[in-house]
Amino acid sequence: MTDLFVGPQQPNIPVAALPAGVHPPAGSGIVFEAWMDSQASAICRGEWDGWPCQESFDLLREAVRSAGGDEGALWLVDDIKRELRPCFSTGSRLEIFLKEIRQPLSEGLISMVFFTENSICESDVGARKEYSPLVDLRLGAKTRAMIAIPVFFAQRCRGVFSTVLFERENEEKIKDSFRQVDFDTLSRAAALWSELMDSQLAGIGLRFGATGHGS
Repeated sequence: MTDLFVGPQQPNIPVAALPAGVHPPAGSGIVFEAWMDSQASAICRGEWDGWPCQESFDLLREAVRSAGGDEGALWLVDDIKRELRPCFSTGSRLEIFLKEIRQPLSEGLISMVFFTENSICESDVGARKEYSPLVDLRLGAKTRAMIAIPVFFAQRCRGVFSTVLFERENEEKIKDSFRQVDFDTLSRAAALWSELMDSQLAGIGLRFGATGHGS
């Protein structure tokens, strides 16, 4: 089967989509955006005491289930260590995934999606020159198909939402590729999760006076 490339994912998620009825004070834009960026970077590195929208992972989990994926993950970029780390995962290998798996930005399809900001729906992962066996080796599995969607919040791409199908032997009537409807499902979930992150961060910033005012 041939590759299906769909990208860019869609127009960038609106910056700092605020909760209904909440508006930053006039003249606060530059400081507010800088605060959003710093907080988003801390979240991506795992330096938050708690997630501002932890419950929104349910919609990612449901998207992976609807697409029939064997594993799903949300990868966020650690801009200091130069790697993508899973902060959310589904499937039977969840403990290994969250505690042990890291994807260097220098290799792999997930890193390619992050850098290009282009989504992919790939039916033969192993045939791609960008494929890295690093994660498969740690999981003891072989990825056959993948959907990967860049995730945007706080003004820029912060990571990748992905789901995969693993190869199986001696099994009949298994799902061996994703469809367009599966890609659309993951795209909508990634966009909504991004909007929720922007809204939560913006609400926190406004409540604690993080917007500031230009001099």
